[in-house]
Amino acid sequence: MSKNEEPFSMVENPEEVPHPKRHQLEPFRDSSKTRVLRLWLNIIFMVGAIAGLVVYFYADKEVAKYILIVSCVFKFVELGLRILKI
Repeated sequence: MSKNEEPFSMVENPEEVPHPKRHQLEPFRDSSKTRVLRLWLNIIFMVGAIAGLVVYFYADKEVAKYILIVSCVFKFVELGLRILKI
């Protein structure tokens, strides 16, 4: 290919160009009750994770493990609600 050639040829009539088919996305089916519940579960998880890390680095590591495990339970519940689309 020489320097003067275009890498793509221009089409004179744009109606001749086949357009790719796009998939219709699944509609957003999250109910407002589930969204609010998931939001609160995520907030509890984040606060628990931050508290667990602070306790881990500045206080007792054994207590921090339990705090992190409990906060992970909240995250798993949120994950289950999101996957099951309840």
